[in-house]
Amino acid sequence: MKMRNRVITSLVGAVSTAIAVVAMTAAPANAYNPDPRVIQHDAQHTVYCPCRFNDDIDGTYFKKDDGGLGTKTVFGNASGYALAKVEFHPYDEIVLMYDVANDGDGLYYKVSYEGDGGRYGLYTPPGTSAAWDTRKVNLDIPEGRKVTITVYDDRAMNDWVHTITATA
Repeated sequence: MKMRNRVITSLVGAVSTAIAVVAMTAAPANAYNPDPRVIQHDAQHTVYCPCRFNDDIDGTYFKKDDGGLGTKTVFGNASGYALAKVEFHPYDEIVLMYDVANDGDGLYYKVSYEGDGGRYGLYTPPGTSAAWDTRKVNLDIPEGRKVTITVYDDRAMNDWVHTITATA
């Protein structure tokens, strides 16, 4: 009887350890695997605008802004199906983020610009049950500053996807 209890206790301990190891090494919930890839990227010096770039989501329209560099990047899965889009509009320094796949996951956008001690903000669309989620952030970035949008697949900013540059 004692031997049987030792075997059961030993098996329970081994199973508990195995479950703990799997839980600690599992990927974060709702992370794309593999990460989304860039399926379209457009950039334009906005001194030559107004201008429009088409995409499978809703297109992008840049207003004239002397010295600005607008950018749009669409992310998709391995099959080329659009999942998300981010745009930087130099006119009024606006970042538009789209989550166009209602799949329980989304991308995170760290927006920073040169100067002022490296200020940045981390943004993501709201993640509702709607077919598309969008978020518009109106930033106050001084004209001519280089803007960097670093895209991550996690809020902790550990799973880097892509880096985009623009000019306010």
